[in-house]
Amino acid sequence: MPEELVVGTIREAQPQPGARAPALLLTLDLGTYGTEQAVMAAGSYDADDLVGTQVVCRRDADGAVVLTAHSHGKGDLPLRPDGEVEPGTLVG
Repeated sequence: MPEELVVGTIREAQPQPGARAPALLLTLDLGTYGTEQAVMAAGSYDADDLVGTQVVCRRDADGAVVLTAHSHGKGDLPLRPDGEVEPGTLVG
């Protein structure tokens, strides 16, 4: 499977115990691509506040990864579409 960038909607977010840095385990709705789990740096995010949020993900044979931009002042910030779209929408 080639890598693809798609929009996913966060359906669940749980603290990831045992991670080296604070992290969240996300359950992502990727529309016709199904459901995937991904780990994201927690930063200053509250897990409950992320539910329903859309993020840009990279899909490949190993699963999904949430894409982030690293800010020196704010840490890792997930990339998001400017408006709501259907889960699984391709990013190009």
